[in-house]
Formats: sequence, C-alpha cells, structure tokens
Amino acid sequence: MKISGRALVMGDSVNTDILHPSQFFSLDDRRIRAGFLQAASGYEQIGQADLSNKIVLAGDNFGCGSSRETGARVFLLAGIRAIVARSLASIFKRNILNLGLPAFECPGLESFPEQNAEILVDVVDCSITIPSLTTKYPLTPLDPYWQAIIGAGGLIPFLGLDGEA
Repeated sequence: MKISGRALVMGDSVNTDILHPSQFFSLDDRRIRAGFLQAASGYEQIGQADLSNKIVLAGDNFGCGSSRETGARVFLLAGIRAIVARSLASIFKRNILNLGLPAFECPGLESFPEQNAEILVDVVDCSITIPSLTTKYPLTPLDPYWQAIIGAGGLIPFLGLDGEA
C-alpha cells in the first residue's frame, strides 16, 4: 500500500493541546474538526479545507501532552492520510493507530521539505520518499498486530464491532 499526499511540516515536541485545544473537546465531530490547529502558531495560512490529503511530517516527540482521544481523532476528521515523525509520544501513537491512521517513526528523518511538498509513504516497503529533496528514508516497521489494525480501518472494525453503543 502506498499513501501519497502533501506535506504538513511540524516541529519537535508538538503538543496535542496545541493541535487540538481542550475547548473543542466534544462528542460532535464537526466541533472537534473545527478545533484542529486553532492554537498552533504558524499554521494560520492553512485553511481547514486544505488539510485533506496531507501527510504530517514532524520531529521528535510528536503528539506529546494530553491523552484525550479527540487529540488523535481530529487527524482523521481533518483528512490527514498518515503521520511520519522522528519519534511519536507513546499515548498519541497508540491512540492514532487504534483509530486506523498510519503513523510511523522515522528516526533518520534529517531534512524536511517545504509545506505542501509531495510525499510518498510506502507501507509495504516501510519507507518515505520526499521527491523535492530527492531522499528516501526507512521507516520503523509496525508490528503485525498494528498492521492488521490499520488494514482493518481501526481497532473497532478489527475486533468486528460496529462502534455503536
């Protein structure tokens, strides 16, 4: 499986409370989606409609902070296709993978492209290609359990549940 998209470049130690402020915590998906990046400086130029088809590229400790599931779910609601970071905060990584969104660590990620640069994540080959930098980096492979959850579209479908209470 290959995932292509445009880069949404972020830095180190990006906190989920910045990515999705607590005042947007809700059971209403529209409210959750409206809060994405509302407290993150430097992203004002990115319109909410421009977020679909993005692949997040980030530095170390991406997703640190709150353990609220909405801090992870907002990525799906915004249309983010995948996340690649040098390292992912452990609770965020677990939340995002449980939701079925591909999230990889890439410890060797040295250079970041410009915002909106074309990116290709090869899930089978476990690599990310950044054509504008003519670079290809290896990704830390996911274990078969997480691969199966992502393949199923998240933990709930993987378990054969419909998600309804």
